[in-house]
Amino acid sequence: MFWRHCLLAFLLCQGSIVQAASMNKQDPWDAHHISDLPPEIRQYIAGLCKGPAAAQHDFATYNPQEHRWRINIEYLNCEGLARDFREGNQCLDVDFVEVGSHYRLARKTYAACGF
Repeated sequence: MFWRHCLLAFLLCQGSIVQAASMNKQDPWDAHHISDLPPEIRQYIAGLCKGPAAAQHDFATYNPQEHRWRINIEYLNCEGLARDFREGNQCLDVDFVEVGSHYRLARKTYAACGF
């Protein structure tokens, strides 16, 4: 009986480890990195792309103190994306700031690419 309980505990632990590992594996090009953004930012991205888009995790970062979204275009993947978002080793960053209940384009600048 003791060994049966030990075996059951071991199998439960193994199952938990496998499940946790599979939950941590996220697609690096996940469309949710875009679909979870405010509508104004999604519309801007739709204007850059000629079809479905996906983005890496670092594509969009939010600064709550400034109410600002920073969009790193180099982490965007879509058909029709012009390559003019890159100048040498610098890539286009786009900032959106909160104005009331909406976001507006505040700045476009080139900064060191993150990849």
